Amino acid sequence: MSQNVETRVCKNKKCQKVLPAGYKNKYCEACKNKHVEKAKKAVKSIGAGAVTVASIAIVVVKGGKIKL
Repeated sequence: MSQNVETRVCKNKKCQKVLPAGYKNKYCEACKNKHVEKAKKAVKSIGAGAVTVASIAIVVVKGGKIKL
């Protein structure tokens, strides 16, 4: 009885590390952590941009440029 065990590798084209048997994710831990950090930075910059736009809108409304 031979078992057909496929060798799985990280889906990142630059990485291609062999993943251990039974590993559930498509990416290795290092690539997964890089992706998470990149996503955190993106969310942080989007949040900072939204705060900037909101504060400019408040200044314009409070400054009398737009009367409500």
